[in-house]
Amino acid sequence: MQTPKEHTRKEILQAAREEFIQLGFEKASMRTIAKKAKVSTSNIYNYFENKEHLLTEILQPVLSGLEKAFAYVSHPDYFEKRFNDSYEAWKERFHIALDYVDSNRDDFILLLTKAQGSHLEEFPDTVLTRLTKINFEQYTNFKQKNPSYKGEVDEFVVRNILSFFLNIFVQMVRQGISKQDMLVYQDSFLKFLHFGYKGSIASDLN
Repeated sequence: MQTPKEHTRKEILQAAREEFIQLGFEKASMRTIAKKAKVSTSNIYNYFENKEHLLTEILQPVLSGLEKAFAYVSHPDYFEKRFNDSYEAWKERFHIALDYVDSNRDDFILLLTKAQGSHLEEFPDTVLTRLTKINFEQYTNFKQKNPSYKGEVDEFVVRNILSFFLNIFVQMVRQGISKQDMLVYQDSFLKFLHFGYKGSIASDLN
């Protein structure tokens, strides 16, 4: 059973979520949040330091999930294991990402479309920068351990390939594309990523 303080905290978070979704972080009012939560404005500050703290608390579950994903792809063996992945393995990873975004869609809407003016407004670029650093370091280490691979991939190329992949999910959220429609589009996305333009228009590649 919730204590009165736990109930009040939950009501404040729910009111803040509604206010952020409706108006965006920048235009959201602590006074309106307090009114919706049926508490005084001063009482909110007994639970949360400011609007930034409220936003972070609301998004904490999805942010924690993304940190776990960063930890997973940062594993030293991750690059080598996926180096020879089949198209089906790419599809499986795509499905995992798609399921996560879809099951947390409201949080991603807030994070990607309503966080302007907060410390999270540049979140997509922050994610891209972190993933670029992780992937390029793994690529460099792989090359050092496997000198027989003579090709070179610049960090700029890595960043832009990752940008293409991440933008699929950003646009899914921003344009309100359903999971069902994304599953229809997935073959085109993944065949392009895996095989290039030839793969995106051929029907006999797998």
